[in-house]
Amino acid sequence: MAVGRIGSSISYMNYTSSINQLRLQQAMNNYRATRQAVKPVQRVNQTYKDSSLNFLKNYNTKMTDLMQSANSLRGSNSAGAANTKKLGSSDSSVLTATERFGNSSGQKLSVNVSQVAKAQMNQSTGVNAKAKASSGLNFSIRSKNASGGSSNAFVRVDARRKNGGLKTNQEMLEEAASQINQAKSGVQASVVEKDGQVSLQITGKQTGEGNTFQVNGDTGIAKGLSKTAQEAQNAKYTVTENGASRSYISSTNEISLDMGRIQATLKKEGTAEIGPQTDKERMISGVEDLVNNYNKTVEFLKSNSNMGSEINRQLRNMTRSLGSEQSLEMAGIKANKDGTLSFDRDKLTKNLEKDPDLVRDVISGRNGIAQAAFDRGSAGLRANSAGLVQNSVRQVESRQSMDGYNFMNTFSKSGAYNLNNYMALGLMMDYFA
Repeated sequence: MAVGRIGSSISYMNYTSSINQLRLQQAMNNYRATRQAVKPVQRVNQTYKDSSLNFLKNYNTKMTDLMQSANSLRGSNSAGAANTKKLGSSDSSVLTATERFGNSSGQKLSVNVSQVAKAQMNQSTGVNAKAKASSGLNFSIRSKNASGGSSNAFVRVDARRKNGGLKTNQEMLEEAASQINQAKSGVQASVVEKDGQVSLQITGKQTGEGNTFQVNGDTGIAKGLSKTAQEAQNAKYTVTENGASRSYISSTNEISLDMGRIQATLKKEGTAEIGPQTDKERMISGVEDLVNNYNKTVEFLKSNSNMGSEINRQLRNMTRSLGSEQSLEMAGIKANKDGTLSFDRDKLTKNLEKDPDLVRDVISGRNGIAQAAFDRGSAGLRANSAGLVQNSVRQVESRQSMDGYNFMNTFSKSGAYNLNNYMALGLMMDYFA
């Protein structure tokens, strides 16, 4: 007898057993309900494989991203941020320097700034900001520049409003400053307020001894405005290269060095070295990226801690400190209680300005923060895959033990007698269903 093209007794037995098992499950599920079509048996193994592969893929991505971020900061990486040089100043508070065109000579320059260029500044004595003005303002400002040109600004402010009321001292000075700035002469004006006192401040738009101005007329409440509070002055600096020093004078703080290849801005008195420097901005961005990827890895491990014992082991490894508290602070990093990291960009910037070599060693040295993070990512990739999904495997095995075909297999493995009982049970349940 052939059923569905199954000709042998063994095939027929297997076929019958399968049908009986499906009927048994149907009867148990629908005993008091109307009979429905048998649903396809879920492929548990395939579901397990898909979810596990997706998890392992995400796990490897997190560890790889962490390693890449760390590697960009390691000193052993010749193309990394720690070894990328950029023309700059050793002390940007004294001066800043950028390369204008081509390549500079490559020689280090030492620049000593003995005096920075300043613009002339006049400031009136302070008066009560809210007090009523006693008289108006009527004065002029004549500006002269180094090339011999001149310009004028005229100020006329009435103490009374259109309705006859008196203006306050602050209103008077603010109106005067507005008229000066609208004149677009060689000066600019502002009102300075401190402890309830206001004063009018006038500053030349250009620095250097040749750029001056004079105030003439009735300054009224802006008493003392005609007196110079700060003289205009030139910048004075000395450049040392290959042991030879030369002194220079400039009317501005914007200067050119190395045959015009380097543009520098003088900021204050002091000495700074100009030459290849660690690319501070790239270093700062690299540390920020490392912290972000480190936190993503920690959060991923936390959210999947139920997958396997190896996940928890990697999580414990990741939540250990990357270095001493002092080292982390130098890098602008703070270790949080939950194992994640916080990054302070301003603190790292200040530390790089103060001691760039020390900060570089803390971050990119042989035993630095970047190397520690790289090692942890590498250890994560070497973790045993079975241990990463250990608990997931157990759950699948538990589900598989309740699967219809595995249930049938329990009978078939025990011999023909038990298999026959199983088939008989199926026929009985089929009868009741």
